[in-house]
Amino acid sequence: MKGLSRKSWNLIAARLPHLLVAIAAVGGILLGQSTRKPSQIGCASSPGRGIANDPWTIGTGPENAPLTVIIFSDFQSFLCGRTAHVLVDTLGESKDIRLIFKHLPKNDEALLAHEAAIAAGAQGKFWEMHNMLFENQSHLSRADLSNYSRQLGLNVATFNAALDQHTYRNMIAHDLADAKALGVVTAPTFFINGRRLVGPPTPAALKAVLDSVVTGLPSRTSDQDTSPGPAVAIALKHAPARGPASAPVSIVEFSDFECPFCAESVAILRAVLTEYPTQVRLSFKHFPLPSHPLSPLVHEAVMASGEQGKFWEMHDLVFATQDKLTRDDLIRKAGS
Repeated sequence: MKGLSRKSWNLIAARLPHLLVAIAAVGGILLGQSTRKPSQIGCASSPGRGIANDPWTIGTGPENAPLTVIIFSDFQSFLCGRTAHVLVDTLGESKDIRLIFKHLPKNDEALLAHEAAIAAGAQGKFWEMHNMLFENQSHLSRADLSNYSRQLGLNVATFNAALDQHTYRNMIAHDLADAKALGVVTAPTFFINGRRLVGPPTPAALKAVLDSVVTGLPSRTSDQDTSPGPAVAIALKHAPARGPASAPVSIVEFSDFECPFCAESVAILRAVLTEYPTQVRLSFKHFPLPSHPLSPLVHEAVMASGEQGKFWEMHDLVFATQDKLTRDDLIRKAGS
């Protein structure tokens, strides 16, 4: 992108965890080269050993496959759920690809879901539980997990004991250590033969990256940090925006006021706009997630503030105080 350094785009890629971001009106993925060679992408506790050959690894596909796809994922993440379907469609039963799953839960409920997947894996049903968890992301309570084990025909008593005793939590801690060592802060994040891919790819984008790794040729995405294909036309006439309309770079943010990951992006986007006041324009699109029951009313409240010329003020206040989002809280915010 003309006007912004690669360092700036990498900052955005690394620090906008669960937003759907369109950069210069291109919805897609962010791709970069890992600073370590594939053989060096190893575990914090066992330096020099590749993740793909690590005894802690959960994987599928032949070990001698020419392509190894490592994914850091979170069962509670909407974007990871969407990515799971892309992986099924793209990878299928390919003999050329080995898929490695790494756990990156963001909260305690997600953590227990990851433990459930490993507990199911101990009984030979990791991928079946993986699919069930992603298909039921809004139902990940302790009782839900036990019910899923029953549906999969597992030994429920053994499964429940593993959850109660947190038998497999150290495996998740191991993956979190890997993520930290690799600078992974976003789910999903991929490493494809060592090449880093951040965000949920479309099937076409993922195939393009896989093809580029196989052929050894640089993909279009590695040069432009966007997904292949023409720019996506996004209607922005009524979207609240910061930055000049003439800015050469447009960032379109699809966000949820109840999402903690979206809140983390506020300071990063503010820093980008401060650094490039005439080169970047930020447009906001409302994307309340079904798993966040308070979110629709919060978005309405922010839009109502916008009708009185205070959209961004309410936007910032809501994200700064996400623990207070009831109707009464919103009224108090409006009057503050």
